[in-house]
Amino acid sequence: MRLRLFVRAYRLSRWADRRFTPAGKTVLLLALVSGVFGLDTGRTAAYQVFALCAALVVVAAVSVVAWRPGVQVRRMLPEVATAGVPVRYELRVTSDRPLSGGFVVQDELSDRFPSARQFRQEVRMRDPASNAVDRRIGYPRWVALGAWLRGGTIAPVSVSLGTPSSEVRVDACLLPLRRGPVRFARTRLLRSDVLGLLRGAVVHPAAQSLWVLPPTHPIPELRFPGKRRHHRGGELGVPEVGDSQEFLQVRDYRPGDPLRRIHWGRSARTGRLVVKEMGEEFFARYGLVLDTFGGDADRDRFEAAVAVAASLARHVRTNDALLDLLFVEEHAVLAAAGRGPGSRMVLLRALAGVQPARTRSFATLADAVLAHASRLSACVHVLLEADAARAELVQRLAHRGVAQLVLTLRDPGPGFRVGAVPVHVVDAGDPARSLAGMPTEVR
Repeated sequence: MRLRLFVRAYRLSRWADRRFTPAGKTVLLLALVSGVFGLDTGRTAAYQVFALCAALVVVAAVSVVAWRPGVQVRRMLPEVATAGVPVRYELRVTSDRPLSGGFVVQDELSDRFPSARQFRQEVRMRDPASNAVDRRIGYPRWVALGAWLRGGTIAPVSVSLGTPSSEVRVDACLLPLRRGPVRFARTRLLRSDVLGLLRGAVVHPAAQSLWVLPPTHPIPELRFPGKRRHHRGGELGVPEVGDSQEFLQVRDYRPGDPLRRIHWGRSARTGRLVVKEMGEEFFARYGLVLDTFGGDADRDRFEAAVAVAASLARHVRTNDALLDLLFVEEHAVLAAAGRGPGSRMVLLRALAGVQPARTRSFATLADAVLAHASRLSACVHVLLEADAARAELVQRLAHRGVAQLVLTLRDPGPGFRVGAVPVHVVDAGDPARSLAGMPTEVR
């Protein structure tokens, strides 16, 4: 019941902010107050104030009803954005009649209201309320969480046209509040009446999405071991990585062969599908393991872990090696990146949408990493906890000859024994400073 009341109060507040100017809110408040006190016209003259204020509101409402320009909006978004970094984009507003005078362009995101579970979890986190009454009711906390779920804030832009124009280009600015998809819903054109009390509104639905990547921080250059491992048949995911891409022969296509190996020219000439067989390769492959277990109870720590993993995915220099990202949501996920900065976008996009694992245990991640260990030369762990289960995974990888580095968001307990593997504690409140002092050797 309380959350439904919050939704109604929020929508009423947003409607009032859009349709009434500050002066209009003052006049409306005067009309309401004077209307209450002016019921007895024989004892007070407050009814005269009510009549004047009501007349002003009616005149203002009539003057804005006639403003109905047919508009079309094109939103020119960048390919991606980064959480916490303002991003500018362009809105192109076209109308079937010339636009003139001044108006306000308000680009809006899709509303997302917190669920009861999300609201209960927010109670345990930092409360934005400034007094005991607000903290007891919970409305400021609910509003702040709703803004975070929407994904960003967009300031309205005032436009003043000296000469009429049928096309207007507006520079807008989005401040992404979180990673993941941000969904735009509509664009409003707001124009004040001649008295400056009310605003007329024209709404253009303009659904669009923008992916927001996790924030990243500079890290020192890591030194990985030079050990390379044998990969039979070459690397299918990133064929330009490795010592050899020697072409051996062609053969008939068999079910399960990757499409990238089909020799399309030879297939067209022979009338049947044939594939290319490549030589065997030796190259290094590094793992980046993200712990997603326990983050549902501490959102700040989980977001800090994602930011640490994103920093490694973006800035680690692997030269000719592959970089594999492993984490678990509903199931184990593996994303691979090869040479060049462009390939890292695969990992950053995967990290942009990662969520805490709720239906699995850490053993699922451990099994996935150990199954992949035969391909890895080195591995960097980003752990939310530092317990015996995590220590066992590190030790089992060390016994298989995998060089490692552990970054943990929790101080290691007495049972966290990982031998010679370096362990570095990252402060969730200031991951940038913690990463600046991290070890530089993976061993």
